Amino acid sequence: MKVVILLGGYGTRMRPHTWSRPKPLLNVAGKTVLGHILDLMHDVTTEEVIFVVGYKGDQIEAWVRQHYPHLNSHFVVQEQALGQAHAVWLCRDFLDKGEVVIAFGDGIIKADFAHFASDGDATFLVQEIEDPRSFGVVALDQDGFVSRFVEKPPTAEHKLAVVGINWFRSAVQLRQAIDIVMAEGRMTKGEYFMADAYQVLLEQGAKFRTAPVAYWLDAGSPDNILNTNRQLLLRHAATDDAPARAAAAGFAVIPPVYLHPEAQITASVIGPYATIGAGARIADSVVRNCIIDTGASVAACILDNSLVGENVRVQGRAQQLFVTDNSTIIAGG
Repeated sequence: MKVVILLGGYGTRMRPHTWSRPKPLLNVAGKTVLGHILDLMHDVTTEEVIFVVGYKGDQIEAWVRQHYPHLNSHFVVQEQALGQAHAVWLCRDFLDKGEVVIAFGDGIIKADFAHFASDGDATFLVQEIEDPRSFGVVALDQDGFVSRFVEKPPTAEHKLAVVGINWFRSAVQLRQAIDIVMAEGRMTKGEYFMADAYQVLLEQGAKFRTAPVAYWLDAGSPDNILNTNRQLLLRHAATDDAPARAAAAGFAVIPPVYLHPEAQITASVIGPYATIGAGARIADSVVRNCIIDTGASVAACILDNSLVGENVRVQGRAQQLFVTDNSTIIAGG
């Protein structure tokens, strides 16, 4: 089974952080977004993993080579932002046989990947949501197979949102459907969408099943990445020994929090829902509902609902920040 992970976006909603690094390498709950994705998908990344990269893709490749050297990794560059189907089409030389999983790299998804395959030609991971009007959803027939895809439906009749990781029994069949979409120029607002390839497969008689997810977390905007940080800390990413470590070092912790072993904290209150990265220094401060990245320094400050980038220096009374890497903020008293 091959896995194609689409990582070619610009991450515009996460600027200014994504001016210096790509969105998949932003940190949340002690790992990069891509690290969470790969760890959760470990059951299906045992053969080949093809990463489609674009903006700052060299950073993604270097990071994967360093942190996941055991993966049989390939990197395909999408030089033009022509959509999802175009990104998969660029991987066509890899789609020569066997099964394939297509994953969109803008969400952290926990599911039963070990039993992803179904009796159909494809399996789409879905999550039922109350208001589906901002999502792509599937409609099911009486036998439980997908009958059609609906993008941003006007009503709540169909509530199974497609979360962005899908299994296909035949990589060749998928490639041929995308070839049709590309050859016929089926574009929406200048982009080729995978939904059109799925429709081609349905028209050819393919049978699609759905499977539920344990959770689906978005990391594509400041508010969402902070919510994802909260959810991951609650589930499994918090540092278990944080209270004991705090007591020994003279600071206070309100769980759940993630404290990197190399973080230096003095005379502060950390948490709840705070992630403190490697080499970060926190002194005389209150930090809650925040991500403080690698090498950042926070002193004499109350921070809430904030993202502080790598090697940032924050001092003073600033209370809510979204600060990119290598910056300095000194607020007056």
